[in-house]
Amino acid sequence: MSSHRVDVVIFAIAFAVFGLVALALVWSGDWAYAMLARFNGVRTVEFVRTGPTSLDQLLFYHRTWAGYVIRGSDLPPGQFVPMIFTTEELAHMTDVQGVFRGAELAAVLALGVCVFRLVRTHRDGSALRVLRTGSLAAAALVAAVGIVAVFAFDALFLLFHEVFFPQGNFLFDSATSNLVRLYPEWYWQGITAGVAISFIALALLAAVAPHLALRRASTTYTRAA
Repeated sequence: MSSHRVDVVIFAIAFAVFGLVALALVWSGDWAYAMLARFNGVRTVEFVRTGPTSLDQLLFYHRTWAGYVIRGSDLPPGQFVPMIFTTEELAHMTDVQGVFRGAELAAVLALGVCVFRLVRTHRDGSALRVLRTGSLAAAALVAAVGIVAVFAFDALFLLFHEVFFPQGNFLFDSATSNLVRLYPEWYWQGITAGVAISFIALALLAAVAPHLALRRASTTYTRAA
């Protein structure tokens, strides 16, 4: 494999890691939950032990868990655990917090790899080609995984959890788990699609600028010749 192809492959993988983690954080916001809930016609959810739960209350629960997982915020005192959510669900979300810390570290390292590859290839004048081809390759990679997910979402979702939560504490019964009721299948499918489509769009945009610059440089060179 040529040095240029190595640069493209490494850049594409690093760009995908950084972009997907960054967009996962963006899509963890209240706005995404509210948009997906309304799209799926969700106004209330029947919670175990506490009964009908409004969308506003669901958003509060989501905001609370997102703050705990992403920023390490404290959970509200009182009956949040164990009345509404169980200690087993809290243990799983604590594990999710650890996975997020690892993902954020991976994203920072991936960004560093992207910058290093572009600086390195800038010396021989191939940085724009690496950026263009690497961005397109990253978009193609995510699109390929997305197509597989359309037909085998449950299998990929289970595989993801088995890899990152090998202890197996992610298995909850929707008949008894409020965490599953807060985050049902429509949420995970919507978030996955949103992150993937956002990344593909941004990757294609990232490829446009170097493509235009290369075409402009080629035209200028041809005229000068």
